[in-house]
Amino acid sequence: MEDTTSEIKAVYRQMLLSLTEEERFLMCAEMFDSARAIAFAAMPQDLSAADQKRYIYKRTYGEPLPDDFPFRDK
Repeated sequence: MEDTTSEIKAVYRQMLLSLTEEERFLMCAEMFDSARAIAFAAMPQDLSAADQKRYIYKRTYGEPLPDDFPFRDK
């Protein structure tokens, strides 16, 4: 579904291009952090630590974490 006019798209694109590379990078990093926070909030509370990591990985990247992934303790 596309409900944005081409004029508004052009204004938005120009707004984004007027930002510095650093500002655009930080904007993306903040969106990534927000998406992960939403995934954490939706995560079932009864998962083991390894299953929590698998859940967040799948929600973040859209594919399951390989079963043989070597988890490291922090």
